[in-house]
Amino acid sequence: MTQAARMRALGQYRFGGVEALEEIELPVPEPSGADLLVRMEAVAINPVDTKVRSNWNGFGQLQGGDPVITGWDGAGVVEALGPQSDGRFQPGDGVMFAGSVARAGCQSEFALVDSRLVGRRPRRLAAEEAAALPLTSLTVWEAMLDPGGIALQAGAARATVLLIGGAGGVGSNAIQILRRVGGARVIATASRPESVAHCRALGADHVIDHNGDLASQLQALGIQQVDQVLHTAEPDATIDAIAPLVAPLGRIVCLLPIGRPVATADLFARSIRLEYELMFTRSLFGVDLAHQGAILDRVADLVDTGVLDSTLTCALPWTLDNLREAHQRIESRQTLGKIALRLPARSG
Repeated sequence: MTQAARMRALGQYRFGGVEALEEIELPVPEPSGADLLVRMEAVAINPVDTKVRSNWNGFGQLQGGDPVITGWDGAGVVEALGPQSDGRFQPGDGVMFAGSVARAGCQSEFALVDSRLVGRRPRRLAAEEAAALPLTSLTVWEAMLDPGGIALQAGAARATVLLIGGAGGVGSNAIQILRRVGGARVIATASRPESVAHCRALGADHVIDHNGDLASQLQALGIQQVDQVLHTAEPDATIDAIAPLVAPLGRIVCLLPIGRPVATADLFARSIRLEYELMFTRSLFGVDLAHQGAILDRVADLVDTGVLDSTLTCALPWTLDNLREAHQRIESRQTLGKIALRLPARSG
């Protein structure tokens, strides 16, 4: 790959709605340090893409320059190695990754990613199926299976987890990871008939309506309190109703910040932990990056042995119009599972 090589990308020079996205041409980047240069084959779309596009809470400015490239769920083939790459991959290897929100994403023909954040691509999945996995797998694993989460040791009591928002990207992956890896009983929330059916098909033990009274619905199932809560939606409107549902010594994990004052005296009395999970924390602050690569390698093993499946529900060709459509679908909050874009084979 010469320095004169060029590539297509879908990016933006301003923040705003989907109209800010445009097709651009950029130099193919050169890997340095611990980086891999990956020839992209598929990119999945997440809410973070829309937040960066619109500069929600300053997320769009983390890349520190123009153009801004979104896309933090990718699968492709290693093209070249930086001199300090971690030695796990060689050119030609299939990989998947989520990368860092502080760097250009992977809505481009080639992308750079720190090798420590990368996992091998499951052998039994197509590129678009693999691209649907990294960000949500890392989120669920770090939030719920890492130390402090649900007990995984042999003979441990089966945990009951209330999953707020079971049909979206994280929720779809959480149902199968919590049940099939963590051995938990999962009560997912959903409201539309198609999202309820989606949660049940993935293996949720029960599905309740997040627009209804959660306590009475749980009681109708014979459940007075849950051990843990994974909250995938904005928590402001529901955190007060959820807190009494958690058993003493339990925990609540939110994927988005609580934006208003919350009374915590009752949580204190019952030693309930209120925690946050942001998958990008490790890459933003340079903390134990290799842990994410190890998680993704483990996920690949679980996929190849049939324990986990891709949560891809829609694959589209990699075009500007389809990227804009995918962003709009994500912002509608009506999507089931994951959307991915397939890049065409690159000639030359």
